[in-house]
Amino acid sequence: MVIPQSYPVSDEDQDDEAEFSASSVNYDTDRDSLASEEHDGYNESMSLLPSLYEHSYAHGRRYHRYRHGRYPIPNDEDEQSREEMLHAMMLEATDGRLFYSPLDERSVKKLVNLGTGTGMWPIERTDLSPIQPYWVPVNVKFYVDDVEAEWMNGDDFDFVHLRNMIAVLRAPVDVLRQAYEHLSPGGWIELQDVNGQVHTDDDAGLEDWFLSRFTQHKVDAYAQFGTNAHAAVLGGDQLREADFVNIRHNYIKLPYGTWPKDKVMLIVGMYYRTACAKFFSALGAIHFPLLGWRKAEMEVSCAECRQGMRDPNVHAYGKMHFRSGQKPA
Repeated sequence: MVIPQSYPVSDEDQDDEAEFSASSVNYDTDRDSLASEEHDGYNESMSLLPSLYEHSYAHGRRYHRYRHGRYPIPNDEDEQSREEMLHAMMLEATDGRLFYSPLDERSVKKLVNLGTGTGMWPIERTDLSPIQPYWVPVNVKFYVDDVEAEWMNGDDFDFVHLRNMIAVLRAPVDVLRQAYEHLSPGGWIELQDVNGQVHTDDDAGLEDWFLSRFTQHKVDAYAQFGTNAHAAVLGGDQLREADFVNIRHNYIKLPYGTWPKDKVMLIVGMYYRTACAKFFSALGAIHFPLLGWRKAEMEVSCAECRQGMRDPNVHAYGKMHFRSGQKPA
């Protein structure tokens, strides 16, 4: 398995260049016709088709056009950089762990990662946006598809992994039930999701802090797409509803900034603050305009949040939840 190298993140504010825009491009794709196409030059470890590489552009940001609007986040280089930064952050925060499920790795032969993004998890996986590399190990396959559609790409998985996916699924329990059906008896599933809320261990509350207010607006914005920005707290109940057993739960803290004294958590906070600031631009592109926000309002709110995350006196953090369940043997 390929593990990405961590890379340094500048402590200087590099987020003032964020641009906010709205896109209203519509594009319909016939999934069955795409699945039947044949293209020379593609080997069996590559399922990405040229017709899936079409994009739309708005105010300098790039979006995939396959089922455009289903996952209304840019897939351009800035967003790919943010995804890779988050993966490096996770390796730091978990001491290199990729999952918490009690797997016997020697017995795991077939795994699937749903919503792979840039492909930092080099396993057999499924995604909507074609931003994975062309050349991959022979035991890795990429699929561009919608995980909320009927699963057509494999069966008898020993492990199903989802990271930061539950919050963007319209029917998460249905997806988990599909995972259940496609798992081998005794197989495991793991959900890794940030709950999107702001926490602190200090006595003072943060209800009126800039980022706390922003995250509530984020909940309202996600609801416009039929999704729940705080769905991470529901993962255990959703796994039970999908008939999984042996539900387990772990979580880690992700500091909003470099206030921790612990050196590892300080690095994690630097990553997380930068990634959050970059995500503001993505939300400003499509989500917040649906709430009636104007560009100037978005810029002011995001500037306040970026500045707030630099306040060493505010000891705020998010929680990354790891919830796993097993299909009965």
